[in-house]
Amino acid sequence: MFKIDNLTNSLSRTWDTVSQGWNHLINNTSNALTRFISSDDKEKADNVPSSSPHWGLISADLYDGSDKMVVKVEAPGLVNDDFDISIVNNILTISGEKQFQKETTKGEYRILECAYGRFSRSIPLEYEVNTDTAKASYDKGILKIELEKKPHQRRRTIEIK
Repeated sequence: MFKIDNLTNSLSRTWDTVSQGWNHLINNTSNALTRFISSDDKEKADNVPSSSPHWGLISADLYDGSDKMVVKVEAPGLVNDDFDISIVNNILTISGEKQFQKETTKGEYRILECAYGRFSRSIPLEYEVNTDTAKASYDKGILKIELEKKPHQRRRTIEIK
């Protein structure tokens, strides 16, 4: 009986550890996963294959310099007008729509991993930024956003004498 109780307790602790690890992973990666939802436009929604995934990863790099922040987002297959960029309460939000374009080749898709539809990615900013001087550019599938820090948020080096 003693061995069964030990085994039961050990399995319970293992399950709790796996569960805690899974919750930790979900909490830390929830901002990286992006949900793609069907467009409100019926014609665009009909073009998206039913086998298209509804989740995708919009990868982002955030560079924190002493006077500005640079955000680079991988978003291939889009054009400038596909993006909406805003900053509200120190949260940078990049949203838009990735449209599926039907190809006229014969055959069927065997693998369809790209997600299509409306998307949104929010990135919390640690500093207040000057939205009036913000710049955005899109080249070769990379959206680059440059955000100048407000003067009181800038880092400065203190020299030791």
